[in-house]
Amino acid sequence: MAVYNIPTIFKGDTFEDLQFTLSIDGAPEDLTDYGISCKFRKRAKTGEEVKSISILSGITLVDATAGVFKIDAFQQDWTPCTYYYDIEFTDGTDINTYVEGTLIIKQDVTY
Repeated sequence: MAVYNIPTIFKGDTFEDLQFTLSIDGAPEDLTDYGISCKFRKRAKTGEEVKSISILSGITLVDATAGVFKIDAFQQDWTPCTYYYDIEFTDGTDINTYVEGTLIIKQDVTY
């Protein structure tokens, strides 16, 4: 499993597109027939869910055969704290979580 801690952003700022490439055993995984979902939770892995996304609803396949997908940009207005996320992949038979990490939201002055 890969750990990627998303760079800190300020409350009210846009969460910019975030692109990933899924590789398994060093080779890009063809995501053509995969379901991909991601949840963000506040303060703990079991904390309050603040955002849930999936393909065509916040996740875009950029180059499915090369394993490239992205979390689409969105406007966030989350409470300043640490958020936990992971990305789960389903191929119709197996469910695997290959990416996890954190995102810190900081309070800004002008918001």
